[in-house]
Amino acid sequence: FVGIAIGSVYGGDFVKEGRRQTIIAFNVIGLIGSGFSLLMNFYMICFGRFVLGFACGVILCATPIALDEVVPGPLIDKGFGSLTNIMINVSWLILMLISNFMPESKAGLQESKFWMILFAI
Repeated sequence: FVGIAIGSVYGGDFVKEGRRQTIIAFNVIGLIGSGFSLLMNFYMICFGRFVLGFACGVILCATPIALDEVVPGPLIDKGFGSLTNIMINVSWLILMLISNFMPESKAGLQESKFWMILFAI
């Protein structure tokens, strides 16, 4: 959440360099952050989650600007403007529901590696 907050604050600065380039670059950075969060080291997991959150914060700033410039005005009112945020929230809801099936014990978490699947998603 800290990464998303910081990325949202500085997202506008990155968008000034170009909306498409920003979206593509921070999607790649988000994938790299996801990769770091899959490593079996607590500090790497925290770093990876921060990088992913930062990338998501910047993308959340860049996507509406790109939509405003690309989608014709009358179509924005038909779901294009709000659909991005709705899909992000639905994705989080699905991940939270899937996380209910994680093992309760610490030993069960280490054996199943189910948390790695959630981080990868």
